[in-house]
Amino acid sequence: MYRIIREENKLSGRIVYIIEKRKVWLWMESWTRDLGLDITVTGPIGAPTLDGAKYKLKLIKDNDGRMTHSEVV
Repeated sequence: MYRIIREENKLSGRIVYIIEKRKVWLWMESWTRDLGLDITVTGPIGAPTLDGAKYKLKLIKDNDGRMTHSEVV
């Protein structure tokens, strides 16, 4: 399960939408920004618009976190 968080920097007025993933262990639940993708990403995955974050979330869900595809040619 994923969710999109809206973060606003009060000093700069910048709004960013960040994708988080739900983690469950026994009875505890938490949210993490480490989405477990097969690519190396520095910082959280997000976008400056809600539509952009929804698009990235759709890509992550459709590909089950495998963002790269390789084949022998």
